[in-house]
Parts: sequence; structure tokens; C-alpha cells
Amino acid sequence: AHLTDIHRCWCTSDALLRRAVREVCVATPDIVVLTGDFVTEHTHDILPCAEILAPLKALFGVHFILGNHDYTTDAPAVTRALEGVGFHSLINRNVCIEGGLWLAGLDDDREGEPFFHRAFAGIPPNTTPIVLCHNPAMAEMFSYLECYAFAGHTHGGQIVLPLLTDYKLYHIGAKHYKAGWYSVERVRLYVSRGLGNVALPFRLFAPPEIALFTLKSKQ
Repeated sequence: AHLTDIHRCWCTSDALLRRAVREVCVATPDIVVLTGDFVTEHTHDILPCAEILAPLKALFGVHFILGNHDYTTDAPAVTRALEGVGFHSLINRNVCIEGGLWLAGLDDDREGEPFFHRAFAGIPPNTTPIVLCHNPAMAEMFSYLECYAFAGHTHGGQIVLPLLTDYKLYHIGAKHYKAGWYSVERVRLYVSRGLGNVALPFRLFAPPEIALFTLKSKQ
């Protein structure tokens, strides 16, 4: 299960977030990944956000990276809160899940410091890892790597209108990666519309999303 852009703030309903958490729990995923922007701008949203997400459980853990809004709010506090409810940071590091699945996470490219060599260190060359990044445009920086990448950041446009949405995507550094599947050389990239809102308490033609994936071995 992939959740992103929680954006716990005045313009994102706690009821929506709790419903999303319940639906993920019902789906009983083996792994949960969270790709950043847990809050928007206020530190008082950090602990409530962690409390809302705390029921998320998975056989092989709940893993997270941070987004640009987490940094402009208080990245260390967001990390502490999420680790405090049992989640695992994958910021510039990787982990091998039982059975041989590798997960790697990168720091945010706009406000953080992504270290690619550190994030991918030790991953065998004959594997196909899953890479977590907040901004989907980051996939271009590791396009040489055969992998699947999960990202957020765009909200699917949040307010989808001709020309305006494309301009906004470029303004936030996401280029043309709005929502859904993309091929970026050797990377298969999925961009989730996420859950929360920024600036306005609604979406237009970009409904909130929980992404569920079934992984199958090549062998």
C-alpha cells in the first residue's frame, strides 16, 4: 500500500485521513510505504498526524520518507513522531525485506539532501528494487536503474484545469509527471494523487487516492 501527501492541516479533513487508514488496514498489505508531506506548515499538526497514521500495520513494516513541506515545517520532529509510532525511516537508505525484495528511499530534492549512492548502496545488481521519492521528477536522476518508483508531491494537480495545472506542476518541480504510470528510461514510475490538500480545502478532477499494488516475482 502506498500513501502520500497526507497534509494534515486545516484544509484536509481528519475524517478523510482516518477513513484512508481504515481502508488500508482492511486491505492487510504486507508492506506500507509513505512518501512524504505529512503536514503542511504548522508544527502542531505533527503529533496528530502521527496519531492518525499509527493504526497502519504491515507484516514487513511501515516505511517512510519526507517531503518538502515536512522540511519547511520541522523535519526532525516529523521523523521523531513517525518513528515514535513504530514506522521506519528510509531516508537515503535501503532495506531488504524477507524474500529478497529491496526497498530504497531518497530524501526530498527541494528541501532535503538526497544521497543516491547511500540510498542504493549494497543493492545487488540483479534485483529490481522499489524506490521511494517524494518528487516524481527525481526518477530522471536514477533512470539508469531498473526499478519501480513510487512518488507523490503533485496531488494529481489537486485543481485540474487547462494550462494552469501544467504550469503548477512545473512550478513545484514535478515537470510533466502528474498522476499514474510513467516510463522514465529503465524506471517504472507511479505517481499517486495522495490524500490531502494545500491552500484550498477541495480537489477538482483529482480525487484522493490509496494505491495498492500486487508484486509478482519474475521467476
